Amino acid sequence: MYALLKSFLVAVCILSLWPAAGIAQSGSSERRAGNWYIGGGLGGFAEEDNARLAEQDSEFATFFGGGYRASPHVAIEAEVSFWRQDFRTPAAFGAVLVNPDARTDLNTAGAAGLVKLFLPLDSVDLFVGGGLGLYTTQLYVEGNNGIATTKIDEDDTNLGYQLALGADVYVSNRITVGLEYRWLKLEANFDPLAAGDIDVGGQFLFATVRGHF
Repeated sequence: MYALLKSFLVAVCILSLWPAAGIAQSGSSERRAGNWYIGGGLGGFAEEDNARLAEQDSEFATFFGGGYRASPHVAIEAEVSFWRQDFRTPAAFGAVLVNPDARTDLNTAGAAGLVKLFLPLDSVDLFVGGGLGLYTTQLYVEGNNGIATTKIDEDDTNLGYQLALGADVYVSNRITVGLEYRWLKLEANFDPLAAGDIDVGGQFLFATVRGHF
């Protein structure tokens, strides 16, 4: 369950020892304050276990956003994100669809705000953070009776919260690359198709790129 977190911690230990020589310096930590930045990330996603969903399989996750470095140690960010997973179509869906697909999709998208606390280390920024967002999860599966295609297409919108850990490396005065681990708690409800709340959040590990100006 914590494989992504373990991988992240090992990688951050390596990044935190990144030598200052041989890469462009970002300047003092004070110079990073007052700057805006934009960027995004792409990576893996490990879903939460759900007793109601069989054979869950996470696929990918991505985000894009921007922020403002209010001080050397504090930044405020806003972002949009998307992640995708699927699970084995329950037999009960056969009461709604004829010959449903073997897999049902769960697609989640949303917008969030985050606050991050930084520890500047020469050309590396270590950070922790957290945030709150509004997310919509879509449950989608098709069926075909040989004549026409039918579908189940339901969505549910809820608040979710997340925690973040990461490291950014300045490869130039204006560009950082990094790694970011997140744990996001989010539930969705598709009664009566899937009884009760299901966890649609999970753990994320992103490779990131940001431009600072």
